[in-house]
Amino acid sequence: MKAILFVFPFVLAVAYFPISQCQNLLPLIEQTCKQTPYYGLCVTSLKSDPRSKTAGDVQAIALIMVDIIKAKAGGALQHIEKLKQKYPALRVPLSACKDRFNAIIIGDVPQAVEALTKGDPKFAVDAANDAALEADSCERGFSGKSPITQMNKLNHDISIITASIVKTML
Repeated sequence: MKAILFVFPFVLAVAYFPISQCQNLLPLIEQTCKQTPYYGLCVTSLKSDPRSKTAGDVQAIALIMVDIIKAKAGGALQHIEKLKQKYPALRVPLSACKDRFNAIIIGDVPQAVEALTKGDPKFAVDAANDAALEADSCERGFSGKSPITQMNKLNHDISIITASIVKTML
């Protein structure tokens, strides 16, 4: 009987636990990614980074996403260099793309990191949106489909995800 009296208050607490409180039990990554336009890519990108397992808040998640922008832009730069050697006729648009991805790494990423660490997320949103525009601009520099269409789309989508995440901090 004493066991029932001891357990009963806990059963009541669980039974009346508000539904909104249950949503707080969802993992941070999934909760955060549901607020982005590319849920699947958001979740897989974050889960691929071991730091996401210990990320305690949206700011930490956003900083991880900014690092992913940097990594994807760096991968695009490496690929662009290989393509410039393989396709000399595409040297001009590929060089323009190189400049765009360098702008992401040198300008947008540091701006986003600084804004997030200083508690000014508006500038981080601007930086992430600019990174998306840089990838789009690279793609538009080709007549027709570029040899890096998939990379441009990935960089664009990762940047939009990042901007969406940071917007939740405003």
